Amino acid sequence: MAYAKTSIGRGCCKVSKEQKEISKLASFCFVLTEILVLVAVLILNGNDVVNVSPPIPAIIIIILSIHVLMQLWELKVLVKPDFGEKFSLTVQGSHERKKSRHRRTMFGVTVSDEVRVDYDRNCEGILVYFRKVTSSSDTGPGCQPFLLPFRGWFTFFHVLIALTLMICTISIYIDYDDYNRLQDYKKLLAESHSEATQTVPPENPEVDGGDNFDAAMYGELLDAFAHNVDNPFSNFGEQISDGPSLDVDREAFEPVSELGTHPLVLPILLCVSLILQITAVVSSYYQAEDCGFCLPLFCIGYTRWFKHTNAYTDMIQQNIQAKHGQRLQLEGEQLELAIRRNTQQTQGNGVTYHDVEPQTAKRYEDQIFLLHLLMAQEHDRACKEVFPEHSIQNKGVSFILTAEEIETLNIHAEQAMETADVNNDDTATELVPNSTVTV
Repeated sequence: MAYAKTSIGRGCCKVSKEQKEISKLASFCFVLTEILVLVAVLILNGNDVVNVSPPIPAIIIIILSIHVLMQLWELKVLVKPDFGEKFSLTVQGSHERKKSRHRRTMFGVTVSDEVRVDYDRNCEGILVYFRKVTSSSDTGPGCQPFLLPFRGWFTFFHVLIALTLMICTISIYIDYDDYNRLQDYKKLLAESHSEATQTVPPENPEVDGGDNFDAAMYGELLDAFAHNVDNPFSNFGEQISDGPSLDVDREAFEPVSELGTHPLVLPILLCVSLILQITAVVSSYYQAEDCGFCLPLFCIGYTRWFKHTNAYTDMIQQNIQAKHGQRLQLEGEQLELAIRRNTQQTQGNGVTYHDVEPQTAKRYEDQIFLLHLLMAQEHDRACKEVFPEHSIQNKGVSFILTAEEIETLNIHAEQAMETADVNNDDTATELVPNSTVTV
């Protein structure tokens, strides 16, 4: 059974540019601290302060390599961004249409097949945003993650590292618990050996101990205790009268080795690194844009294409709402009422369809068409102000823009919005009449 999904959204958190920068800085600090902690584990392991089982050092080295690779890539993006990336300007109306299909099979035979089309209400009325243009438009949902930029996999890598560190930490705590039990048994055997050595054999065994005392057996018992003080889990496992039992599960303690001179340091360091990694996961998801993952072994994949917004999209959206806001709001309310009333269920070729009536679907498409016309007018006007070459050419402006062009338009929009705010403040100041206070 396979699961693959592709969505377009902005995640659970709507963050500003300043918040995203703070999140990037926090993620870098957490990851850097975690790298230092894991390097300290390797150094202490080499100095015999802690003794780590063979698989864990190799896992730590792999984790460190992934972290360093991700941080170097982040540095590369910061120093030399890819201005050749292309994005498409689009608009979302009062509703967002989402199509999903649920097919259930049993022994290779399709038991049920259901197609559902939902219309989610947009609380903002309309939304203008950029969406990244991929190299292939006909790629299936299962292969969509491979179209993501390399940074789109970072959140998935952080989650994998967190799960790996969690497993390693649990394993180390189990070994540490077994190590404590081993030390308790050693202490118990040492006390038993001390008590046995304090028992002095009678001077005349034939008189004081009679035939019940066997000197040879007494010597073998002392040798066995002395041997078991250093190696308590040997094959010796006799029951001593009036003393502790040496019957222990030897096989359970065979993999337990010495954890170093300071065994408590290792679980503490791994626990600290796990906490740092969890915070890195949260901050990574908080700033994630186009992201996803793919697990071919389990036939699972997910891709989220981000709705990129900036000052330019906000300016286009505000201009449309200022000119046609009331009309669009009324149309959105009427469309919401039509969707609630005209949702229907039909069947054909063994497939069950949940959708609205054709007239309501046509109404939704007309709204999207109108919004694209309004957006095209505002976008054409703004681009001809910023790029003079578009004014010379007697043709419309493309909706597909490069990252460099988007940055130029964003700077223009920020300046225009600041100028509008200053003019509004000046107008408000002029409208306030001068008043005098009479006492």
